[in-house]
Amino acid sequence: MIRAFALDNARLVSVDETSKDQLNDSIWIDLIDPSDDERSVLKLGLDQTLAEEHELEDLEASARFFEDEDGLHLHSFFYCLDDDDYADIATVAFTIRDGRLFTLRERDLPAFRLYRMRSRRAKLLDSNAYELLLDLFETKIEQLADVIETVYADLENFSHIILDGKQEGNSLNEALSDLTELEDVSSKVRLCLMDTQRALSFLLRKTRLPNNQLEQARDIMRDIESLQPHNESLFQKVNFLMQAAMGYINIEQNKIMKFFSVVSVMFLPATLVASTYGMNFEFMPELHFKYGYPMAIGLMICAAATPYIYFRRKGWL
Repeated sequence: MIRAFALDNARLVSVDETSKDQLNDSIWIDLIDPSDDERSVLKLGLDQTLAEEHELEDLEASARFFEDEDGLHLHSFFYCLDDDDYADIATVAFTIRDGRLFTLRERDLPAFRLYRMRSRRAKLLDSNAYELLLDLFETKIEQLADVIETVYADLENFSHIILDGKQEGNSLNEALSDLTELEDVSSKVRLCLMDTQRALSFLLRKTRLPNNQLEQARDIMRDIESLQPHNESLFQKVNFLMQAAMGYINIEQNKIMKFFSVVSVMFLPATLVASTYGMNFEFMPELHFKYGYPMAIGLMICAAATPYIYFRRKGWL
């Protein structure tokens, strides 16, 4: 799918048609999982070659940030949720050429939806492609800040649940599962922050930005630097709470093992009595004793009761 946006009184307006003339008048061309025909439209209309799908998966810096005859290229991670509402990241390929911004992605992303909504009301200050790029990065950082705040609130709730120490195994297991998801969220936020920082550093090195965009890029860098310690502290807190939850689970398991160990020891003397009188020998005087059976039962009860009373006094039961 191709979305094209042009400028009208310094505001972004959507272009209904994607003909050659309309594309030439556009400042931003946004592509979501484009087909071969849509790629051909850009190639024929604007002589623009798009990155292939496999190129978006490259992680080395030379493949993510570079400049060639097709323009200035930046591949950046964006935070999103997958179809099962688990944390995920998607790569967006940004290309700036001839004063026009191209964005290529495989799915719709919250940061892009939010920016399109804002652009209907807000005007662009300088109306150039770099401003669009930095606005999208700014929106991404705002989204990541919101995610960090959500993780912080969730961790506060889990802190009360886990550190209270009165939970049963099932609730601790559920908390541990949720903490694992939060750890995944925090790690993906960290990856997006680091990747955006690298992209902006490349942009500042390779281009001579207008003054407003230069200051905007520096502001975003400062925002990233302020968010990274917060996210790192949350990551450490997640690990601490996971270790605490694992500790409580181990304590619960040790209590169960201790109970069965004590019970097995408690019945060991009674088992010894039963085994003794269960032997089949010809000469066993107690076999002919009138009260031999109740005596054996009583002896077994005493043999079991004595360690039970002892263990209770020791606090082992």
